[in-house]
Parts: sequence; C-alpha cells; structure tokens
Amino acid sequence: MPRHGRSHTAYLFITLGLIIAGHALTSGCTAPWTSDSGSSMSYLNPWSDGDEKEEEPSHDWDKPRTVGDLTVPGGMNNAKIKGVTLVTGLHGTGSDPPPSAARDLLLNEMRILQVDQPQQWLASPHTALVMLEAVIPPGAREGDTIDVTVFAPPETDTTSLENGYSPSTRLTEMAFLGGRARKGNDIAMASGPIVLDSVIEGNNSKANMRRGRILGGAVMMEERPLGLGLIEGEVSIAASAAIGAAINGRFHMYREGTKQGVATPMTDKFITLDVHPRYKESISRYMRVIRFIPLSRSTEFRRRYIAECEAELLVESTAQAGALKLEAIGKEAVPSLMKGLNSENELVRFCSAESLAYMNDSACIEPLTEAARTNNGFRFRALQALGSFDDLDVIDSLEGLLHEESAEARYGAFDQLKKRSNQLPSIAGELLDNHVHLHHVRSASSPMVHFRLQDRPEIVVFGTEVRLNGDVAFVGQNGLTIRSSGHRKVKVTRFQADGGELEKECSSDLKEIIKALTEVECGYGEIVRNVFALRNEGYLTARVEVNAMPRPDRSYVRSEELIAKESDEQENFTDNFSQSSETAKTEESSEVTTYADGDDTLIPTFD
Repeated sequence: MPRHGRSHTAYLFITLGLIIAGHALTSGCTAPWTSDSGSSMSYLNPWSDGDEKEEEPSHDWDKPRTVGDLTVPGGMNNAKIKGVTLVTGLHGTGSDPPPSAARDLLLNEMRILQVDQPQQWLASPHTALVMLEAVIPPGAREGDTIDVTVFAPPETDTTSLENGYSPSTRLTEMAFLGGRARKGNDIAMASGPIVLDSVIEGNNSKANMRRGRILGGAVMMEERPLGLGLIEGEVSIAASAAIGAAINGRFHMYREGTKQGVATPMTDKFITLDVHPRYKESISRYMRVIRFIPLSRSTEFRRRYIAECEAELLVESTAQAGALKLEAIGKEAVPSLMKGLNSENELVRFCSAESLAYMNDSACIEPLTEAARTNNGFRFRALQALGSFDDLDVIDSLEGLLHEESAEARYGAFDQLKKRSNQLPSIAGELLDNHVHLHHVRSASSPMVHFRLQDRPEIVVFGTEVRLNGDVAFVGQNGLTIRSSGHRKVKVTRFQADGGELEKECSSDLKEIIKALTEVECGYGEIVRNVFALRNEGYLTARVEVNAMPRPDRSYVRSEELIAKESDEQENFTDNFSQSSETAKTEESSEVTTYADGDDTLIPTFD
C-alpha cells in the first residue's frame, strides 16, 4: 500500500461530524456553535465585580453607560465539532473495529460513495476507524485552519496511529438521538498526516500512541459569527440601533472600497459584529474594548469621561481597565495614553503602549519591543499588539528580537513576522514534500532548533552553523540510520519491510538532514523524535525547543527595582482577559520554555 494510502482512499471519505449539541438539535434553539453557554440567562455585566446593583432600564443615552452595560457577548465560547473516518497508511497497527454506531455510519457512507469492498477496508491491519474532533475558536473565518484531535475509540484493538493519514473528511454538526445520527451543517473539512501525542507530550505511553493531532488539518468552510445580545429590560429597536451606531462610530472597515461599520443591528435583541482586521488575533480584547464603548456622544460627557479614564490609567491597580476604556473611545484618547507612556510605573507604560498599538500609533513600538525582550509577563500581549500594527517600522523591531537568547522572544518574533508575510527575507523558508514548513533564520544568538506542534508542522533553525558533530553512527526507529560518509557529509538510510531501502547523502548541516529525512519518507513526528534523539546522543549541540511560544496565562511581577522602591505595594495582575475569577500562578520574569506540562526543566526523550 502506498504511504498514507493517498492513491486509494483519498476519494473515499466522508465524515460524519459529531457535535455535542443535542439540546440545540432537539429544541430548535440557537446552537452552541453560535451562542455562549448560559449567556441567555445572565444579565449582569460580566466585567463587573459581581456586587453591582441592577440599574433600572433606561434609554437616556446621556448617562455614563457603555455597550457592556446593555449587552452580553455571543459566539465567544469554543464550539466543538467531531467526525469519524478511516485512517490509512498504518504499518500493521490498525484493527477491524467491532460493531458500533460509528462503524455503521462509516459503512453506510462508503456504500453511498460506491466504495468497493468496504468491509475489507475496515478489516485491514493497515487502517483504523478513528474519531476526529476540532474546537472552533471565536471569530474563526472561512479559510482559517485549526488543529484536529484524532483518537482510536477504546473499544478497538488499534495499537498505534503512527504514519497514519486521514483522507478528506467532513466535520459536521451532529447529535445521536434515539440511536440515530442527526446531521447539521458542514463546518470544516479535515485531512492530513497524524502527529502522535507521544511526540507532542514526550511520553510513549500506549494511550499516547493511539491519539494524535493533525496540525492545522481542518479548513473552515464558513464564518464563526460574533454578536451582542441585549439584556433583559433593555430590549428595543431604539437601544439596538443606538448601540450599533456607537460601535460603528468607533470601528469601521473597508469592503470592496466602501467604508462600513462593524456592527449590524439585526433585531431589537441582537447585533452582529464583524471582526476588525486589527483585532483578528485578539478576539477577546476586541470584544472587551467594544463593550467599553460609551453610548453618549455629547462633547461634555466625553471630555469628563476621558479625564476619568485617564485617572484610572495612571494608577497601577486600575491601569488595565483605564487603558481599555481609552482605547474604546478612539483617537480622542491618544493624548491621555501618551501621558501613560511617560509614567514611571512599568505597568502603566505597558498598558498605554499596548492600547496605542491597536490604535496604530507608532509611539508604541519601542516600549512594546522592550517589554517583549525583557519581561515574559508582558511578552505574549506585547508581541500580539506589535502584530496588529501596520507601520513597517515594526518589522525592524521584530527582526531585532530574532537575535535574543530567549527562545520565547526569538520564536514569538518569528511567528509575528510570518503572519505578516511568509516572503520576508529574514524568515524565508520552504514547504517540504511532507507538508512541513522549514525555515532557516540567521541569528547572532546561540544556535537553536524550534519545532512547532500547534497550528502547523514547522521547523525553524536559528543560527549559521547548526550541524551534526563528530563521527555520526545513529540508529533510529523504523529502520532509519544516519552515518558519517566523509568530511561534513552523512548518509541517511531507511530500510523497508520488503527488503528495499531508501538512501540520501547530504551535508551534516541540520537543515539538509531534515530534507533528507523527508526524502526517505519520514513524517513530521518522526523528524521531531529523531532530532531529539540526535541531541540526546550528543551529535547535535544546538538547543532544541518545542512550542516555545509566549503564553497568555503568565502573571506580571514588577521589576526588582520597583519592588525595592515600593516594597509596601505587592500587587500582581493576571496576564489574560478571561472572565475567570481564578488567579494565574505567578512566575518569575526569567525565561521559561515549556514542553508538555510546562516544566522548564523537562527535556523530552524518545526511547
């Protein structure tokens, strides 16, 4: 059978998506795909402290009320979709699935598609029935790609999904009711090679051999809508129209050359929201800023309101809320944010620079770049804000971070540059035959290899001399060997089960070895595993990092200078904008590189 079974089975399938949405399908109400769990019953402002008294309904738009006082967000939950398909390309580790509803559905679809001998396909040890699952994030757009989780059901005898490939599979809203499947709309199409959880988590347990991911394997077929629902007691056409006007007075975008607002009042109860391009990577911030937009347009009110927000900004304990409120006002608030940028307090400076970035003011570039370089409590938000900024000067700042020792700062900057353009000379790469993105980045810092195990299969080699050292005699899994064959040359060989072999000679440069591994039919997971093994055996001295991406759950700790100067104030803030009341664990400002459970001392090994 050809590798991954592309030539025989890519046309077969199907899927039978399975979204856990039974209540929506039976009652006819709005599906959780477009609504938030419980939001229809919650009328308190979710950004409040929870102890506010309910105000009497009012449509006096001169009162200091905001969009968030009258609405609750919709579409901010993560929607889960599922599917079932037949993975191919396994090396005898698959199984014939026992009778089940999933097997029956799969067989039925195969018969509809007129697949020859479907029972034989299921019975092959080189195939396995698997479940697919994807989580649709808020604000997802048509054409976006998302990760797909793949797992063999517990009742099957499949032992490993290594080398598995999922053919094109529909992920569809569905629920099982009365032993039958009820289908909804197709949401995404999924396909691609599987990277085992044993690679992702660095743990070769049996369970992790039966689970994996297709990185960026699902392509969205439709938009994931966002919106605002008016709370009970505020529902009216006038209120809906006034809220829409207030939002559109702050946010607009161009469609086919026409300037249009982002909000569209659909009914007296609901307003749809388009995502402004500047916030496409910061949906939660976008929603929070929108809900801080004041409804009054009077000049006197706005003058007083800006003064109040400025006062909040300049105090550490309220700086975040003050900056967001000023960001919600728009350009009128820039002078106040510039005052915050000159504050002696580092949190006030950071929050001011962050809001200025989303308002496209170049004064943000230097302080945000410095924050990304020196403080991992700020790094995620700093890089995200820089990524939202249009000025070309930000490219120079991000390219400067490519030379930092911090793996997070280095790779985080690379990631933002790649989102801007895959063709920038500083990060230019290539797409290998196994769909892996390979980049070589010149960096003045110590050599580093970075593997991405989220969103896309990607390898970035940082440095100029990243190669295997010494007399190489490496024996890997599945018949793979790498041996020295001359000065700075190696021979990559893979022995096949039928007695044949694949061979490629190349230089000892790691980038060339990765290409050679691809040519002898190594998948992405195998490449990750073998590079770690080469490092562990001492043939590779460069740092090897996995998913060293800035994290949004970090907590900020003020610098030692400020702690010494103001020891009586020991407040921390949680470095995300969730509505959770839990406080994120405080971490030091030193570099932390995560793998699996987040332990920066954990180095994965593959036996």
